[in-house]
Amino acid sequence: MTEVNYLESLNPLQYESVCSTEGPNLIIAGAGTGKTKVLTTRVAHIIDNNLAFPSQILCVTFTNKAAREMSERVQKLVSQNMEKMPWMGTFHSIGAKIIRNHAEVIGLKQSFTILDKDDQLSLIKQIIKSENLDQSQFSPKLIQSKIDHWKNKALNPNDIKSESLDNLVDEKSLSIYKIYQARLFEINCLDFGDLLLQCINLFKVPDIHKRYSNNFKYIHVDEYQDTNAAQYKWLKLLGSHHQNVCCVGDDDQSIYSWRGAEVDNMLRFEKEFENAKVIRLKQNYRSTNNILKSASSLISYNEYRLGKELVSDQGDGEPIHLHLVNSSRDEADLVAQDIMKYSDDNPDLNNISILVRAVFQSREIEESLIKYSIPYRIVGGIRFYERSEIKDAVSYLRLVYESQDDVAFERALTVPKRGIGEKSFNHILSYAKQKRISLYQASKDMVDTDEFTKKISESLKAFISVIDRGKSSIDNLQFYDILKMLLDESGYMNMLKNDKNVSAQTKIENIKELIIAMEDYNSIEEFLEHVSLVTAIDENNEDNKVSIMTLHAAKGLEYDYVFLPGWEEGLFPHQKTIDETGNKGIEEERRLAYVGITRAKKIINISTSMSRRFQNNWMPSLQSRFIEELDQELIKTINHASSHMDRLQNQEFDEFNQDFDFKPRKLDFKNNPSSSYRTVVDLEIENVRDINDDVLLQIGQTVEHKKFGIGRIKDIDGTKAVVDFDKHGTKKLISDFLKPC
Repeated sequence: MTEVNYLESLNPLQYESVCSTEGPNLIIAGAGTGKTKVLTTRVAHIIDNNLAFPSQILCVTFTNKAAREMSERVQKLVSQNMEKMPWMGTFHSIGAKIIRNHAEVIGLKQSFTILDKDDQLSLIKQIIKSENLDQSQFSPKLIQSKIDHWKNKALNPNDIKSESLDNLVDEKSLSIYKIYQARLFEINCLDFGDLLLQCINLFKVPDIHKRYSNNFKYIHVDEYQDTNAAQYKWLKLLGSHHQNVCCVGDDDQSIYSWRGAEVDNMLRFEKEFENAKVIRLKQNYRSTNNILKSASSLISYNEYRLGKELVSDQGDGEPIHLHLVNSSRDEADLVAQDIMKYSDDNPDLNNISILVRAVFQSREIEESLIKYSIPYRIVGGIRFYERSEIKDAVSYLRLVYESQDDVAFERALTVPKRGIGEKSFNHILSYAKQKRISLYQASKDMVDTDEFTKKISESLKAFISVIDRGKSSIDNLQFYDILKMLLDESGYMNMLKNDKNVSAQTKIENIKELIIAMEDYNSIEEFLEHVSLVTAIDENNEDNKVSIMTLHAAKGLEYDYVFLPGWEEGLFPHQKTIDETGNKGIEEERRLAYVGITRAKKIINISTSMSRRFQNNWMPSLQSRFIEELDQELIKTINHASSHMDRLQNQEFDEFNQDFDFKPRKLDFKNNPSSSYRTVVDLEIENVRDINDDVLLQIGQTVEHKKFGIGRIKDIDGTKAVVDFDKHGTKKLISDFLKPC
């Protein structure tokens, strides 16, 4: 396609976005408005007009898959033969590339290893042990979260002032952060947060900063609404010279604050970048107008947004289908039945998705799909490289590549079991800390001393010998053959072969698949970096299956038919989000609902259940406030809920469910937008004793139940009370149906 042709294919606002190459540009790209087309065409336009060489263009995406697709599309568009874009990739992959170029400046070797979340947690646990801290008081996961938070804010340990900390846990977390960061450098490792933080540290060196800010004549950022503080600072530093920064995103689709994303980065773009130009893409190429109008009606309730109205030439289409059902079980069956109807006209199940707010919702849906023989896939389950057997295998390879990698050492040493228990490992850990050496080196130093029993020494010596053989084979064998040798000689494969569990064979097959995958890489370094940075294995869409995933996982995808079950207060919006962040959290939940609706091309099915099962009990639900916020003229309500008397005769409901008031109930959120109603979801978050909004029940209190009469509370378990009734004995009941006497 020539430049003239690809420019002619753009609508007026897309054309303006592509040709406005100079200065800071913010492109607000609503759902389905062709933002990827704009980005790739813009890059091709810059290259074709000789405004910059490919090596002078930085293009940052949030996934490796998006980077690959954009690179391929650019190569097809440009009129000249072009190699791959050298600076097109994720924040982390580009950060890693820059750091490897200058690793020595910050005290690392180029061969540094990148730790994932599990490895990071293991190292934190090692430090907590070595500092003699109680893990029940100082949770490793909590400390990991705090370190990630600080790194997302671009804060080194010395940047954090002790007076800004609120409590002892924060103070101890900072102390561990300092030790953790020093330990990372001692073992030649970085974690994901470091891939930006250490870049920012490198840019404090004037020559290095000048080299990159001068080189990148044009900077493009995809999904700008999902950037965190560190990513924002990184971009500002890189774009400081030429100022040609083009950010593309949609503030209405900012749904990742829980992992550090700050929608404020997008909202304040015009203030931060002088003479910034803002272009709003409004033409949607995906959905019908009824879907877009419904989404716009909902998102208009958010106060903090830049604002836009999407239009479509796909016609008005079907109204939004709102299904009212008795229970989550009925809801799951209804979803399956509707899929059967749709598949009669359109047998391609890949065009159908079910988007849930919480993972637990999928269980009943899966059961119904199985019952109706509907094939499905779970999107976002355990990823290939996150499987335990894969992480075990890769840890051996990492240790051969970089023997200072303590996290890999601990994992490889402990699987399979070698008779080296926690006491012996702690002994190695203590020695390594004292001598400021790696665990591998400490083991080599200690193995021929009288520090261990003969049996432990022999086991440790055999393990070290396997690793040393792997290291000595790097120049002679392909690295995937080295891994085969390591897994065979270490006893790992025998462990799996001797395991009678049915999952053992699957693990063996996964390791075989790993070795096949390794053959696509030229070196250990290239492969290990791929493992560290990969975000997911591409889903195989050749199979004809319905997709089930969370709303968060659905961003960027599109389907003809979309099911949105569980639109109930406490579930969606989620009670935990409301409790922790109030109205700000509700706005993010609303953006999540907006994302869900705008995934659909043709038909949306929203369902709200009057009760949901939790711990084998049915709990009452309230309709989500988001349903009220949709344009009511565009909704077709289908009531599947049975009457009160019908339910009394339904044997599937136990006797306690007879107390439900089954009229659709709503709360007034207009006067108090952050008001809440505690439902089944709360039980997963905390033990709530005051499930009634106005009543706090206590042990020993006399209460009345309209069916069982008078009784006294013996115990309270979350939202249920154990009551000893005068005439009916002991019953465990939902607290909502007890009246204090």
